[in-house]
Amino acid sequence: MSAHLCITTYRSPNNEVIKLELCFVGQDCHRIPSILGSTYGLQTKRLDLSYNAIRTLDGLDKFPFLEELILDNNFIDDSAVFPKLQYLHTLSLNKNKICNLEALMSMMSKQVPNLRFLSLIGNEACPDQLSSMDKDENDYRLYRLYVLHHFPGLNFLDSSAVRRSELREALRRGGLMRLIRPPEHITVNGNIPKIKNGTKPIADSTNNNNGFFQRATSPESCKSHDTSQDDLTFANGKLSSNGSAKKTLTHKTTNINKSKRCMYGTRKFKYLGTNSEGNRFITNQDL
Repeated sequence: MSAHLCITTYRSPNNEVIKLELCFVGQDCHRIPSILGSTYGLQTKRLDLSYNAIRTLDGLDKFPFLEELILDNNFIDDSAVFPKLQYLHTLSLNKNKICNLEALMSMMSKQVPNLRFLSLIGNEACPDQLSSMDKDENDYRLYRLYVLHHFPGLNFLDSSAVRRSELREALRRGGLMRLIRPPEHITVNGNIPKIKNGTKPIADSTNNNNGFFQRATSPESCKSHDTSQDDLTFANGKLSSNGSAKKTLTHKTTNINKSKRCMYGTRKFKYLGTNSEGNRFITNQDL
């Protein structure tokens, strides 16, 4: 192992070791080698384990005085647990498998509370536009506010410094900036409901019976409609061909007042142009 381990030692004028840096990069190890912690753990201030296949952080507790930890390009996911590292101020987790930002912030704020530099680029939990094409600038801004709310002492997040105005906003309402997206498919009793005219079903938030309502396709279709008689069919064909849902959905509508009705309609959408790349090239004289 020593042939692949790079050790940098900083000594005092009295030849005493004051700082030790370990670099164990690109060795395809799946966990932190125990010999590193048992031999150098108490003296190591910087540990670089990038470009490995690390999936667990077991053994990291052998480095109680660690100040910098580099874990880029590994396989660390949401199951990884950080030990208590009160001296750690720099943490780089770029290009790993972290998806749950809320769980990560909740754990790290307790285990590594004194971070000043944090980078999560390349993880699903970090909605940067370079690695996530379906994310935009607003998604990343909400992400930064949420992280800064948990770590107000950060000086640098990902690839940019933390601004004072950004930190003030994060302290004020960053805890509410969690981005939640609806599921791609909504199921009823394990089935994906379909509407006969081909429009996609939408979850009905007015009750807890997993009801669905049909999106209006024309102004003429904007009329009152009894949701208990909706023309739904299921992919597995459990409902009759005429679309009647009386028998299958009876147990879900027993506690609902059948006189209640909902309205179909179109929704007005106001375009602000915040995500349009072309708008930045339009000047006032062109309008």
